[in-house]
Amino acid sequence: MDKKKYPHADHRQRVRKAFREADTATVPDRSLLELLLFYSIPRRDTNALAGALLEKFGSLKAVLDAPYDELIKVDGMGESSALLLSVLPEISLRYREDGKPLPALFETGETEKFVSALFRNCKNEEFHIICIDALGRATVCKKAAEGDENSVSVSKRAILEAAFSSDAESVILAHNHPDGDAAPSKEDIELTREAARLLGETGIRLTDHLISGRDGILSLASTAKYKSLFE
Repeated sequence: MDKKKYPHADHRQRVRKAFREADTATVPDRSLLELLLFYSIPRRDTNALAGALLEKFGSLKAVLDAPYDELIKVDGMGESSALLLSVLPEISLRYREDGKPLPALFETGETEKFVSALFRNCKNEEFHIICIDALGRATVCKKAAEGDENSVSVSKRAILEAAFSSDAESVILAHNHPDGDAAPSKEDIELTREAARLLGETGIRLTDHLISGRDGILSLASTAKYKSLFE
């Protein structure tokens, strides 16, 4: 049986060719989105859908930041397309961070900026251990644990192992409260106290514990109420 030629095949070839030959920075958002949707919608015109997405959300960034549950509501969007668009920000973040040297964290402001980027787009609580060398440079940033939206549990052993394996001079702890403010819980304070004690017994200093919340970043070491935890 003869297979009918897909009516938009030539158009797709033209779009791909135009993208390959163009200065990609000048390609319109709609064309980029149309091209991307080729790979989740194999046999339908995606130009109109790209336009509908941009009209609903307002910009390409807003489309890619939109949650799956909102994307799927747009007429013409299937599960594959909604999943493709919603996963792109995380892929892009990992691409930018992969191989990127860790910054020197000499000042609290530098550390807060780093931690803020670390937890961008995190929907669950995560616990990270940042190991610092004798020159004040971050050598390792390890995700030690991931929990759910409201809690995360990390073992003291994981903190010690991360510090030892990187030959750290000092350690910074960081975790997030994705659905709450940055104020520490009783468990956060107790973990900080115990981590400082255990690390101190091995000659490694705990210099800070930062918490990222919806209201910003809280540095326990820079907060008078909690400063004694690190002394």
